[in-house]
Amino acid sequence: MGESEESSSTLFETVRGGLFALVVSVVGLILVHSMRSNLAGDYARARQKKDVYALPSPQQAIAMSLGYRSAMADLIFAHVLVDSGLHLQEHRKFDTLSWYLNTVIALDPKFRTPYQMADTLLTFQAGKVTLGDYNSARSIIETGMRELPFDQELYFTAGQFFAYLAAPRIAELAGPVQAEEWKLAGARALARSCELVGRNENIPYHCITAAKLFDAAGEQKAMQNFLQRVLAVSDDEEIRKLALGYMGRTLGDAERDEAKRKFGELDELRKKDLPFVGKNRYLLLPPRYDATQCVGYWGDSEPRCATNLRDWHSRHEPHPE
Repeated sequence: MGESEESSSTLFETVRGGLFALVVSVVGLILVHSMRSNLAGDYARARQKKDVYALPSPQQAIAMSLGYRSAMADLIFAHVLVDSGLHLQEHRKFDTLSWYLNTVIALDPKFRTPYQMADTLLTFQAGKVTLGDYNSARSIIETGMRELPFDQELYFTAGQFFAYLAAPRIAELAGPVQAEEWKLAGARALARSCELVGRNENIPYHCITAAKLFDAAGEQKAMQNFLQRVLAVSDDEEIRKLALGYMGRTLGDAERDEAKRKFGELDELRKKDLPFVGKNRYLLLPPRYDATQCVGYWGDSEPRCATNLRDWHSRHEPHPE
């Protein structure tokens, strides 16, 4: 009997404990269900809707880097890329993005990647993109062109952004006058990229596009000077034909023939002098001249006595009758 009573008591305790746990669970579920809607509303209201810039000014950030400026710039830019992705995922605009980018540039002005990605990060994000975003992107890119004046790809990217991607949107936000100014700035950037040496073989073909932008803006002299520079530095016969053809259609046959004559004479001089040297390298060298024949008042004015290509061109100019 003792064992039976002890077994019954243990079973009773187990059942009572199970019932108590069940009651507590049911009460908890009821409380969670009743409070969930209110908590969800509070959570929605408490969610972050505007970004807070968590860094000091760029000058103070330089001091805080303790000399490790490039490392700190890399760290901040990595945070910018991650945070940009999170903002896109949350369909929320990155309000302080330009501040972070300006801090990165202040820390490491020669850091190339922020300049290349500024247009995408600032103008292709969630939310309404404003005129200030486009102006910030342009300011950052122009800073990059000043800091990296021989970066062909950066100038090419800037020209495409200014003239093609940004200009139509600027026309909507600020009017056609501002849009034309952006197109002209894009043409200048594209023209500069055509003058630089790089690995992108397709860039020279965009030079004619830059000439068209100059022509559309009424910048005839700028277009003429630009096409002449393309003829001077390009060894590609196809590109030269395109440049000469466009010059003939827009400026006339006389201008085209004059440019063809001038640069044809330079090619002949190079072929006679140093045919194994490319045009770009040959432009850095003085033309061949005989110093013994250039002595005297009149001898120095002869084309064969020019000691640089600028003088050689000027002395080969045909004189009017």
